[in-house]
Amino acid sequence: MSPDRPAAVVVLAAGEGTRMKSSIPKVLHAVGGRSLVHHAVVAAAEMEPDHLVVVVGHGRDEVTAHLAEVAPKAATVVQEQQLGTGHAMQVALEAMPRFDGTVVVTYGD
Repeated sequence: MSPDRPAAVVVLAAGEGTRMKSSIPKVLHAVGGRSLVHHAVVAAAEMEPDHLVVVVGHGRDEVTAHLAEVAPKAATVVQEQQLGTGHAMQVALEAMPRFDGTVVVTYGD
């Protein structure tokens, strides 16, 4: 790992987005020709991390299928219950192999 790039980037994309009042998972809404989560994983991949993990939850089947198309190198992990940001990070870190280095956390929306 280069000291100029993170060991891992975690994209948090498990939330329901109840304030949006939409049946579409919030991270799949499009802005500028791409889904919100697509924008997030493109930006994350540009950092060339050793691990790129997206935490999914609400609408996970749709979100995982979309990620397989737009970011096939990203690993997805499921947060079964949306218990907050700290829990989402715990789920992500438990799914990754042990490593040393910086972890960048960002949002999929």
